[in-house]
Amino acid sequence: MPKETFSHSAVTRATRTEVWEALDKPETWEGIGGVDRVIDPVIDDIGRLRGFTFETFVAGTKYLGEATLHAREEEQMMTLNIANSEIRGAIRVNLSDDGQGTLIRVTLDVESAGVLSGMFFPMIAKTIGSGLPRTVDEFAESFD
Repeated sequence: MPKETFSHSAVTRATRTEVWEALDKPETWEGIGGVDRVIDPVIDDIGRLRGFTFETFVAGTKYLGEATLHAREEEQMMTLNIANSEIRGAIRVNLSDDGQGTLIRVTLDVESAGVLSGMFFPMIAKTIGSGLPRTVDEFAESFD
């Protein structure tokens, strides 16, 4: 199956703690890599995001998908596995100190989920990947 990886970094003046807290808010993911709308977030008893259903729009078509927590290292990294009828993969957010602020690095790994989606995968991947720099920059700027 075809695969692509996209990555973008941005710096914010916010602390890692502030950025990390935002990652536990479902609405934050509406602006990061391939998620246009979060539906039915799953949050544990202490307020940590565990996953959600999401909508994404590619070339005018709406796709419903699932995001599930794959890995979490407090204030350092969160990875969500993502899947819908056309693609599967992961969204990984890494945080590190950068002077007075925080470096946010978002990596999106996507691959085709079937034969039919494989035919259209280059277009799907291009659409998803082309929006990543803008959404990561907007997320970083939202703290300033």
